[in-house]
Amino acid sequence: MSTFNKGDKLEILRTTTTNTTPAWFPATVIDSPSPSGTLHVKFTTLFVEKDRKNGRRKRKKIKDYVSVTAGVIRRVPPPDPHRRFVVGEEVEVLYGCGWRRAVVKEVVEDGRCTVVVGGAVEVVVENRNVRVCCSTASGFDSQQEKSTDELVLQSPKPTKLRIICSKQNSKAAIFQKGARVEARSYEEGYHGARYVATVIGTVSEAKFLVQYDTLTTDDQMQPLVEMVHVSNIRPLPPIIRREHRFNMLEEVDAWYHDGWWVGVVTKVLANLKYVVFFWTTNEELELHHLDLRSHQELINGKWVASFSRPKVAENPGLEKMKLQTGRRKLMMDLLCGLNVEIAHGAGKFLSTWYPAVILERVSSKKYLVGYRTLKPRNGEHVEEVDVSCIRPSPPIIQQAYQFKPGDAVDAWVVNGWRIGQIRTTMNFKYEVYFWATDSVVEFQHAYLRPHQDFINGAWLGNYIKQE
Repeated sequence: MSTFNKGDKLEILRTTTTNTTPAWFPATVIDSPSPSGTLHVKFTTLFVEKDRKNGRRKRKKIKDYVSVTAGVIRRVPPPDPHRRFVVGEEVEVLYGCGWRRAVVKEVVEDGRCTVVVGGAVEVVVENRNVRVCCSTASGFDSQQEKSTDELVLQSPKPTKLRIICSKQNSKAAIFQKGARVEARSYEEGYHGARYVATVIGTVSEAKFLVQYDTLTTDDQMQPLVEMVHVSNIRPLPPIIRREHRFNMLEEVDAWYHDGWWVGVVTKVLANLKYVVFFWTTNEELELHHLDLRSHQELINGKWVASFSRPKVAENPGLEKMKLQTGRRKLMMDLLCGLNVEIAHGAGKFLSTWYPAVILERVSSKKYLVGYRTLKPRNGEHVEEVDVSCIRPSPPIIQQAYQFKPGDAVDAWVVNGWRIGQIRTTMNFKYEVYFWATDSVVEFQHAYLRPHQDFINGAWLGNYIKQE
């Protein structure tokens, strides 16, 4: 069996929903093959469009698992840019996102040729999208197929062989084949969600193959199988049977879009219904009691529910804060219903942005706003706010890769976005420093967003300087 490494360029033989004739599609190896010979790849030219929660459609490259022994994989042949083709020659042409068999019908002098694809479709293509026919998958790697699984020591002297075994990851040992788990992803559109799955195989000490209960493949014919790092897997949390209703500002998990999304209760309604705010998407949804569960985190091997954590002051010494405008333009003529954020701080420090919505205009520079996540005083938390304290809700950036030390971030804490800076990072967990309180707090990736500033009508990324 051929050896493949992460980053290798390959071609995969497969069909598509729009063309049942097999073709070779370019792909890149995402991870080294599993012991069972399964290879995780991302296609270069095949995409899938998915609906996002904001109603927009997102285009993503297709990922899939293929068997290295099934004769459907071959390495990318070396390019031959000076190759000249002749009429009647059998070639491969890049057509319909993949390389397909064709026959040259006519050669044009301007670097193009006419080919007949599959004996039926006649197209004109550039020579750079035409190449000689490659051998099959098994033949192309014939030199590598001669390798053996035996270990041969070619030394004339007596040789001692020392085999060093590393310690197994204690957390990884928990997840045996068949274990029921919840897995999460930090890809855009999936922040803050966990999906129920079953472990179906082990790739390495830190990576597992899981099969999801509610997620399916792009054709919706089979359950989705993915390779997941151990840091993104946890056992199923224990069931907490609530004998009373969820409370205002209680952190909960909501069953939505086939998974459990973490949010906070912002309104308790009649008929066992609630309004839940999701800070990862800046959305509010009305949900029934049966669609919610108490949010729990696995801390040092023990499950800790959100309602049993130590209470934190809701707004510790923070007041609305007017921004020093300088060259900045004030936000004028705000529309009712606009989602905004209100600046709060202590002393000279801007500390936290609280989500709110514009209710009505009071004067030329004042608006009545309703806070979305602060505890209500009389029903809804409403107050007049100077326009210099207001900015629109920033664009949602769901960062799929890990933050780096020194990155400026906003951390979701005390029901608002507190401005801080990454101090240390490890496996998508971070220590964040808040200069306004001179404190360091640990956060998971889903509780952070890249820090952005709204200056003269434009959003700018920012790196905060250490004092």
